[in-house]
Amino acid sequence: MVTDLLEEAGEVAAIVKGLEGFKPPEKPKTKEMLATELSDLLYIIFVIAEHYGINLEESFLQTVNDYILRFIK
Repeated sequence: MVTDLLEEAGEVAAIVKGLEGFKPPEKPKTKEMLATELSDLLYIIFVIAEHYGINLEESFLQTVNDYILRFIK
């Protein structure tokens, strides 16, 4: 699954580069394409978290809280 995660992250990066004009795409990139690839990436993250028994919601909320505290200081 980790190699799938990396592959999906690469696809997300390629679409963002195309949308931002950094790499002329062979096929025009769209926000819909980005949404699909982000969803694929998110699915793999959920699968990995489930496999290792990680409460992803709890971890995410802690991360958001840590960022909020960092920016308030």
